[in-house]
Amino acid sequence: MSKALGIGVLVVGVGVLGWWAQGHHAVRMQGFVTDRAAEAVAGSVHGATTAVSGRDIHLSGIADGPEEKASMLAALDALPGRRVVTDDLTVLEKVVPFTLDVTRDSVLTAKGYVPTEAVRGILGLGDQAAGLVLASGAPDGWTDLATKGIAALAPLNKGAISLSDGMLKISGEALGPDEAAAVDAALAGLPEGAVSKDIALLDDGTPATYAVEYQAATGASISGKLPKGVDLAGIAGALGLGKIAGDIKLGLLGAAQDASALAVFKPWMSKLESLKIMVGPDARKVEAQVQPGVDAKGLQEALAGAGFEAAVAVVTPAGANGDMRVNAASGIEQRLMGGYWLAVPQIDPGVAGCQSAVEAVLLGKRVNFLSGSDQLDADAVDVINDLGSIMALCAEKANLKAEIGGHTDSSGNPEANLGLSQKRAITVRLELIARGVPASALKAQGFGADKPIADNTTEDGRALNRRTTITWSE
Repeated sequence: MSKALGIGVLVVGVGVLGWWAQGHHAVRMQGFVTDRAAEAVAGSVHGATTAVSGRDIHLSGIADGPEEKASMLAALDALPGRRVVTDDLTVLEKVVPFTLDVTRDSVLTAKGYVPTEAVRGILGLGDQAAGLVLASGAPDGWTDLATKGIAALAPLNKGAISLSDGMLKISGEALGPDEAAAVDAALAGLPEGAVSKDIALLDDGTPATYAVEYQAATGASISGKLPKGVDLAGIAGALGLGKIAGDIKLGLLGAAQDASALAVFKPWMSKLESLKIMVGPDARKVEAQVQPGVDAKGLQEALAGAGFEAAVAVVTPAGANGDMRVNAASGIEQRLMGGYWLAVPQIDPGVAGCQSAVEAVLLGKRVNFLSGSDQLDADAVDVINDLGSIMALCAEKANLKAEIGGHTDSSGNPEANLGLSQKRAITVRLELIARGVPASALKAQGFGADKPIADNTTEDGRALNRRTTITWSE
């Protein structure tokens, strides 16, 4: 009995030991296969995973194309001790060429492909990255080209990249050289020949220097580059002009400026024959020409006071008596008369209208002469010019005749006064003829002191009696 019991115990012990050994070996084998399977797919592009049941292996995840799938399955199939290898892999399409297009304007847009989810997360495209298609086929270095290309868009006002396999194209607008340099810095380290750029500079960084040229007959034009904050409308407004022609660059860098310094020209524009203004960061220069009778000295002083280095010259306009133009600054029609551009008066060219017009001139201004002489003083030029424009119109349009009367006060010798008044009337007549008034329409007559209009016993009265009169008739 004891012997039989001992044999029974031995049999059970051996069976238990065998069962334990078999189970322990199975666990050890599954652990071995699990480790080897994980190692076999550890280098997969998208992090494929394996699950082991006994010695059976199941492969899950994403395969970067058919080649990677086949490679992973072959590696798992070659593991010792396995029985079956199965998979439910998603196999990515291989794309050729592997492209990415990104545009940055008012909004950021992107379309194309991405090689991995990890790359999708580092591109810096925000919500736009979600629309990229996961695919295989990206060549070596593609991710570096993509990330640096997208980063290079940041300094641009607007721009775009187009990446196709190993070639990156970037285009756009940069505010200035600093922004263009930032694009180059973002692209640093990329392979030589892999990047092409087409970046337009909105401001090339050169100093803002411009020139305004003006001719009374044709208007103003401008060239060069305006400072930040200054535009053609601002220049035209400061000068008092309706418009300025020309192709000009607009500065966008540095501190904003305005055109207020040019306002010094506004009251003078209608009196200028020509003007050239040159403005730069270090100097402001002016060359101006005026016709005789314009206060060139006053203009020179006004420009100097406004900080301009100015050269003002008095010139006699070229052309023939009777030439016509419209003054570009004033918009007034003018006629060339005796070397002066004079405004064409807007009057009714009848006796009454012409008489009223010349009396209005003589009421506000006097035809003055040097004392005891028939030589006009400097201020008389303006009066003669104003009279000339009226009298030419009246003589030509209405065929009127004008008597130019010379008058003196009663001081001195009556005969001498009569002779001086005659000479002065003749001087005025010749000046008007020189301005284009027909000689046949003008008669000079000296009256001496015979026709006083005020009391000759007072200085004020005598001053009023020393005068020039114009009398119209048909």
